[in-house]
Parts: sequence; C-alpha cells; structure tokens
Amino acid sequence: MILGISEDFTSKVVLDSQLKSIPSSGLYLNSGVHSSITLDNLLSFLPKLNFTFSAYDNQKTYSVFLDSMNREDIVEHDGKVYQSIQASSSADAKTPGVDTAYWLETNIESLRLKIFIEKVKQRVYSDLALTRRLINSQILSSDGENKRTLPNDYMGWVIEPKGSDYVSIRVNSMAIKKDGTAPVDVYVLNQGELIETIQLTPDNGRLTFRDTDLTFSGRGPFKLVVDSTETYVKPNTINPLKFNGFVAYTTIGDGADPASADYTYNTFDNGISIDVSVSLEPSNYIEKNLVNLSSYLRATFEYMVFETYLHNPNGRSNRDQRLQMNNDLLIAELKNTTADTTVVSRYHREKSRAIRAMEKTFDTQLNDTGKFRVKTSSF
Repeated sequence: MILGISEDFTSKVVLDSQLKSIPSSGLYLNSGVHSSITLDNLLSFLPKLNFTFSAYDNQKTYSVFLDSMNREDIVEHDGKVYQSIQASSSADAKTPGVDTAYWLETNIESLRLKIFIEKVKQRVYSDLALTRRLINSQILSSDGENKRTLPNDYMGWVIEPKGSDYVSIRVNSMAIKKDGTAPVDVYVLNQGELIETIQLTPDNGRLTFRDTDLTFSGRGPFKLVVDSTETYVKPNTINPLKFNGFVAYTTIGDGADPASADYTYNTFDNGISIDVSVSLEPSNYIEKNLVNLSSYLRATFEYMVFETYLHNPNGRSNRDQRLQMNNDLLIAELKNTTADTTVVSRYHREKSRAIRAMEKTFDTQLNDTGKFRVKTSSF
C-alpha cells in the first residue's frame, strides 16, 4: 500500500494488514492532521457497505482490486472476505487463505477506507491536471530524394521518455520511403528484448503513412528497427533533444537478430517517418514523486474528510454528538483562507508547493494546466 492509515485506538475495528503495514511512501494520511480526524469518526461518516461478495470461483479470472476497483475482485471464502492483490486465472487458480501472495484477508471497514483513499488520489490528479491527457503530438518526418542503403544489418529509430517512465508513447502511424510494395517487418525492442513485430507497407517511393497500433511506456529506450534496406533519404541531421516529452535518435545495428544486435545512435536520415503522441500516465507520476507530493496528499485527505463532516452525504452519523464544532466552525475550516491554521489554508498552501515541485521535473510539459499543444517537426 502506497498510502496508509495509522492506528489511533479510537475504534475497535481491526484494519487489514495492507493498511496497518508501513506504507511504501512512509506516509500515514491521518498523521499530523486535525484532531477531529480519528479512525472512529471517519468510519462513522463513510458509507456503510452492507452487500455481500461473490464466492471464490477457481474458474474465474481475477484482477488486482486496487487497480480495477471492481467488487468482483473481492470474494468470500470460508466465511472470510478476501481482496485480490495479484492477478490470477483458472490456469493458475490461487486459493484465498492459502495463496497469500494473491489474496489478502480484509474486511468491510478496510475496504471503505481504501475506496476513500482512492478518491483522495483522484482529487489530487484533478487538482494538478494529472488526468491522463495528451502532452503533444509530433511527426518525425523524412521525405528525401536520394537513394541509400545503410551498410548494416538493421536501421531505425530510438525513442526514450525524457528522464521518466510516467509518460506513454503511442506511434500513431509510420512510413518508409522505398521502392516497391512488399511489406517490411518493424521490430520493437526494449532493453535487449523483442517485444513486438509489426508490418509496414511501402508505397513505391512515396511518403505514405500507414496506421499502427503501437503504445509503449516504461524504462529504457525503445527501438523501432527494420532490416537494412535501400530507402530515400535527406542529407539533413536531427536534433535528438528538440522533441517534447522524449528524445529520439536514428540508429543502426549489426548482429544475428534485432534483439541481440549491437546498436549505435546517430542523427542522419534513414528514410523512416513516425507520427508520435505522448500522454501523461498520472498514477505513475504520483507514485514516483510521493516524496514531493506527500504533504499535499495528506492535506487533500484532511480537506476531503472535513467536506464529509460538513455535508454528511451518507447520512451515517449524528454530527453534533461526534464533533466538537458547530456548522459555522466546519464552514470556517473549509472556507477561511486568511487564517494559516485552517484546513483549507493548508490544502491550498500544499497545493502550491506541489505545483512548484512539479516544475522541477525534467518533463516540463507535465505541469502545463492549459490546453495541449500540437507541434509538427521535420528534418
């Protein structure tokens, strides 16, 4: 669990081990917040979940609940409730209560807290404009007139996210300017492994883009290479750092197969064109930058708890008996931005700090809260 809830001994509820263990971020959301935010109070205001879960089925495929947030990934077995923490299927059926790497024993109270924590994260995504969105779309275009065959076994492009693995790169279409119409295999490589092979059809020496269905993200450079062939090229060179969200080089390689070949990067044209879109993967960004965003996550949690106290949307508790503050005081905590000690002041202060932290990331486009820009590049 990235974010956790610390024990405060205000409730008899025993949380599951995922919430009680030390979170990977080191952040307990209810530590260092307003004194009215206790485990007992929080559970009293969150919605009551009375429904039952389906029985475990060893013929069914299960996903990780915290990824899917689907109640089908929570089961009952031998009178206990279990949460899927690792994907499994009928091909490798894992039994709740036995295969602890796949199933976590939990309870309704723990699930209610996890759902609320997920809502906190979604608020952070929204506040910081970190919903999945397009950063930009760029064309690495080659429309040369000079025929050339590279004296190597393979040639192509190297694309790598700029300093991060929290962007997703999609190759919308590709073109190879060469004679004939015989399909050409394009090998997609990452860290010495062949991860996919697609085909690209030339158009008798014309620059014709063909749609592809290729998306990748993760660490290390990704290579898109073909067997070395005669193409039409330009005498120009490229600037690998000119592209937004990623760096791009051309490459040539020698070896018995594309995965094991020895590649060198270069900046000269090779007759292959690519239309690339870059999108932000918000969940990866949050997880990679929790050190800088942890205080803001806690402030958002505190703010959302007080929203629940004020509006009591679930009709779960007699607020006057549980909280030592009237309606005016609750409103002040959520509306008074002039006092440094109110919940809303902490929330906005930490939001500003989070935005400043984002400005220090290498992928500077990630904190652009305006509309996305479209930029076309060629060489």
